[in-house]
Amino acid sequence: MRIFMNDDRHVMAKHSAVYPTQEELEGVQNMVSHTERALKAVSDWLDEQEKVVKSGAWGTKCHEPKVSEQATRSLRGVMRVGLVAKGLLLKGDLDLELVLLCKDKPTITLLKNVADNLAVQLKTITEDKYEVTQVIREATIVIKSTKEPPLTLTINMTSPLVREEVEKQAAGETLSVNDPPDVLDRQKCLTALASLRHAKWFQARANGLRSCVIVIRILRDLCSRVPTWAPLHGWPIELLCEKAIGTGNRPMGAGEALRRVLECLASGILMADGAGICDPCEKELTDAIGHLDLQQREDLTQSAQHALRLSAFGQLHKVLGMDPLPSKMPRKPRSETPIDYTVQIPPSTTYAPPMKRPIEEEEGGEDKSPNKKKKKLQKKYEKSEPPQAMNALMRLNQLKPGLQYKLLSQTGPVHVPVFTMAVEVDGKSFEASGPSKRTAKLHVAVKVLQDMGLPTGVELKTAEPVKTEVATAIVEEVKPCITPIAMDTAATGADSSARQQGPILTKHGKNPVMELNEKRRGLKYELISETGGSHDKRFVMEVEIDEQKFQGTGSNKKVAKAYAALAALDKLFPEGSVTEAAKKKKLPMVRFLLPYCINVLAIVCQIY
Repeated sequence: MRIFMNDDRHVMAKHSAVYPTQEELEGVQNMVSHTERALKAVSDWLDEQEKVVKSGAWGTKCHEPKVSEQATRSLRGVMRVGLVAKGLLLKGDLDLELVLLCKDKPTITLLKNVADNLAVQLKTITEDKYEVTQVIREATIVIKSTKEPPLTLTINMTSPLVREEVEKQAAGETLSVNDPPDVLDRQKCLTALASLRHAKWFQARANGLRSCVIVIRILRDLCSRVPTWAPLHGWPIELLCEKAIGTGNRPMGAGEALRRVLECLASGILMADGAGICDPCEKELTDAIGHLDLQQREDLTQSAQHALRLSAFGQLHKVLGMDPLPSKMPRKPRSETPIDYTVQIPPSTTYAPPMKRPIEEEEGGEDKSPNKKKKKLQKKYEKSEPPQAMNALMRLNQLKPGLQYKLLSQTGPVHVPVFTMAVEVDGKSFEASGPSKRTAKLHVAVKVLQDMGLPTGVELKTAEPVKTEVATAIVEEVKPCITPIAMDTAATGADSSARQQGPILTKHGKNPVMELNEKRRGLKYELISETGGSHDKRFVMEVEIDEQKFQGTGSNKKVAKAYAALAALDKLFPEGSVTEAAKKKKLPMVRFLLPYCINVLAIVCQIY
């Protein structure tokens, strides 16, 4: 909307300023991909070690019934979480996160084995140097890059069994499995599982909302600049933006979406007696802002109200921490390629391509009336070739896909060229010419279909019969011996053709509803039925006259009403008003006979 255009400019300018550079994104992508490949190699190494141990224990009985290879691996997979998975990286963000899923509960021994072999695998995979350290208290492995930018990647080890055990304990079930003595901290593992759920939820709910990711990046920058907003940093601000923007009744620009989030905060949602923010990734009812105290809630609400007031008075740049933009921005050269702000780090595996933009985004969501769509289609068909040739080419492509059309020659002057195209079908060569290559191809397709004995498309033309009917009507009007009955018969034929094409008219050239209203006033038309889908509606209208009911069917109520009136006129007034018809036909007959009368008068004067 135009009222938010200035806000959109400021928000997008701030977003471009805080968005990471291409070099930073490439550094993140390289480090994450190197680590993922190294962890895959570590998983293979652990699997080989376990097979050797089992074969030594079983002796010759090492070939036991095979279980799924993935189910027997100690390391099930590695997942991206946090800023990398959500695409919320800002300029200067150096902390990255991954989650390593294990088959059993992770132990200190497993963490050490993974960390030791991970350093070896990284050296074999890439020439970049990384420092691998073990943080047993946090149940993580930390990898640091030695080159600029100094990125830090944290690998959190966890297992789904940890959450299952907690749920069983909450349900009162007794646990018979004894944990290893060196099992890692359970709370750290639960936090890693929660971050995995957050990443999946964000990709499913927030990534598809227009302007949502941009607003979250802007608010992340605000949380890092303003101490009052720091408690909302992370998961709470992501939930708040998704709820505020996702409940809108239409897609919003960046400026309007940011103002909607500020309005939500200013309304008191964070206050103690407010609605709060429910965490959708937890089974139990959990408030995502439960860690805020009363003073922090009041400060955040007051700050949001002040920011909203500044935005309303055209001073959003103060909220964003930037200088105001000039009223007229210099146009960027067209050669610059636009930055794709939706996906920062592409996933390592195959993924579904992003959905196409909705129609509202492409064309503003305005003026979507069916009439405008029909006009566009009409213009498109007016510019295209005749439907017969076009249909022939389409039909031939369906029957023989992959045909190669060749240009044989181009003759004639520059302003009127003649192209000759050829195609080979089943060993036969067909040639045809046309004013353009496309027309020549269409003519070739017609020849091929004719040779195959197949229909070439729509061959009926409705314009010529109409012209002949009009011509015969004029000739009959010139004849002085014409009678009203013959005129009625011709009109009936014209009326039947009019039902198929053009407006619906009576014998006297009037609208049926109008003529019936002249004869009987105050008639009421009722809708009897409405059938068909949205693209093929059929309406049945009924009118009652002198205890007789007449029905008409059409693609809309107006057409059905006209046919109902026409049926009533044919039944109740079959002869019509002959005097009125004669009066209307007298003037054109006199106009046509006047030259003959003058000629006859001149001959009589010469003789006598």
